Amino acid sequence: MKFGAIDIGSNGVRLLISRPLQEDSLKPEWKKVEFTRLPIRLGDDVFSSKEIGKKKTDLLLKAIKAFSLLLDIYNVDFFRACATSAMRDAKNADKIIKLIKKETGIGIDVISGNIESKLIMNAFLHLLPKEDTYLHVDVGGGSTELTLIQNNKPLVSKSFNIGTVRARENKVKPEEFDKLHAWIKENVTWVPKLRGVGTGGNIHKFGDLASIPQGGFLKIKKLQELTEDIESLDLHERIYHLKLNPDRAEVIDVAGRIYLDIFQRTNISEIMTPYHGLKDGIIQDLWERYYENQKD
Repeated sequence: MKFGAIDIGSNGVRLLISRPLQEDSLKPEWKKVEFTRLPIRLGDDVFSSKEIGKKKTDLLLKAIKAFSLLLDIYNVDFFRACATSAMRDAKNADKIIKLIKKETGIGIDVISGNIESKLIMNAFLHLLPKEDTYLHVDVGGGSTELTLIQNNKPLVSKSFNIGTVRARENKVKPEEFDKLHAWIKENVTWVPKLRGVGTGGNIHKFGDLASIPQGGFLKIKKLQELTEDIESLDLHERIYHLKLNPDRAEVIDVAGRIYLDIFQRTNISEIMTPYHGLKDGIIQDLWERYYENQKD
C-alpha cells in the first residue's frame, strides 16, 4: 500500500509518497517512494498583501496538477493535502482552494497551527524516551509551534505568527515575540531536565551541516556557531559553498535566530533532530486511520 501527503507551506510545497514496511504495526517504519519539494513561497504574497497573487496561484495550481499525476502514476491508495500559515492568512484562500479542487479534484484542508503541531508530533512521539520531558519547536515560513511533551503526550501547545518568510518580509509584530516569551516563561522554564526537539526544514538542514544523524542531538552552541557562520556569508556563498537551495539560503539564518531565541530562554543545551515534518505526520495519521478501520 502507498500513502501520500501534500504539504502546502509558506515557503515550499511538498509531496511525499511512502509505504509501510510493516503492515501489522500502528507505528511502522516507512519507505520513501517519492519526494518532491517546490519553492513556491506563498508567504511572499500573503504576508505583504494578505492575498495570494495570480502568479503564485498559477504556480500552485501547476504544482498540484503535477502532484496529482504523480499520485496517480504511483497508484497511491490514500492521500491528504494540508495547507498551513500562508493559506490561513490569505483572504482569497477559499477561492484558490475551489479552483484547485475544480481543476485537479484534490481538496485542500487549511489546518490550524495546533493541528499542524499534532500531526508533526504524531510522526515521532513514539521515538522519544518516556522518562524525559521535551519542548518541541517547529519553525516554518509563517508560524512557529511550541509544545511541551511529557510521557510521550503533548501537555500544552501554542502557535505564534513568527516564521522565516514572515520575518523576511518584516511582518512579524513585536508583540508576537512578547507573547512567545511569556508562554515560555509560564509553561516551560519551571520544568527540570528539559530536552529539546526541533522540526522544520531549516533545523533539519542545520542538522545536516553539523553531521547529526536522524534522532541525534544538535548542541545549542553548535547551532549558534552555524547561524553566525551563515550570517557572515552572502547568498552566493550559501548556495555554492554550503550547497543550499536558493529559497533555503535566504531564510536559514532567520530560522536559526528564532530557534536560538526560544531555546536560549530555557535550560535546554541540545535539540533532538528527528527529521520528521508535517508531510510525515499526515502519512502516519492516514495509516493509523486505515489500520484502526481494518481492525474494526
